[in-house]
Amino acid sequence: MSPSVTPHSYPAGSHITLRLTDGASLSLQVNKPFLPFTKAQVYLVSPSEPIHNLPSQIILKIFDPQTVDDRFPPPKSTLPAHPWTLDAESAAAQYREDVAQGKRPDDFTVDLLYEEEEAEPYLWEERFYRLLKESYESEVDALGRLESFQGTVVPKVFVTGSVIPPPNTRAIQPLGILIEYIPGIPLSDLEPGSGVNIPFEVMRPLLDAVKKFKDIGVFHSDINSHNVLVSPVLEAPERVVLIDFGCAGVREEGCGDEDWEMNCEFFGDERSLRKVLEKTGISVSDYVKPATHAQI
Repeated sequence: MSPSVTPHSYPAGSHITLRLTDGASLSLQVNKPFLPFTKAQVYLVSPSEPIHNLPSQIILKIFDPQTVDDRFPPPKSTLPAHPWTLDAESAAAQYREDVAQGKRPDDFTVDLLYEEEEAEPYLWEERFYRLLKESYESEVDALGRLESFQGTVVPKVFVTGSVIPPPNTRAIQPLGILIEYIPGIPLSDLEPGSGVNIPFEVMRPLLDAVKKFKDIGVFHSDINSHNVLVSPVLEAPERVVLIDFGCAGVREEGCGDEDWEMNCEFFGDERSLRKVLEKTGISVSDYVKPATHAQI
């Protein structure tokens, strides 16, 4: 495979430059990549120099379409793969520039990818670009709405920006977000019957928070055992944290009560969290919802 089509990731010890939304640049050293990547690239990083308000270790999520897992079909699938190339990424970037300058209409639709003839590579590249941009916006917007819960049951957000790639390697600067590093393990690593006890008072803040998501204008939509972290260690848990809001939904202006209620019911965050906890062996049968509890 030629270098032009080799997906790029950053190994431990390498450096990443993040251009912040205010125009400043931040140099970060990679301590560890969290492999395998699915949608976003996730790294444990440290600022190259001590910076006010940033801890010594933080999580960098890079929403890079180059490594998104949608490019490659599941095993035994007859669908074709759509590996990254710089030519296709450059053509997609030119398409967006032409649209922005009024030189052509934005006539891209997902349907173009599934016509009888194989779609041009730049159309797939445009699809992946939009997918990761939407995922980034979902994460940033949802965590912004949940600011009052940041640092407790959801990660704290520090800064957002875009990653400056090595010269002549990319046609885009992938979007990135720096969020709190939460040492711990996901519930997916906790086997039922393991004997590990998570006190209900440690679990309750997350249950209470998820109950309030709908009224705040957020749904997570992807609550599973991989996205619920117990921190810092199972033997002495202090907090339970919900992560990965890349598939989240945020209530937009003009969304009526009935439509919003239907969306929240369909994705069922509270229902999903209960299912995850019970499957892991954590009983929530005695949980009293905040509103009911207040009336007792």
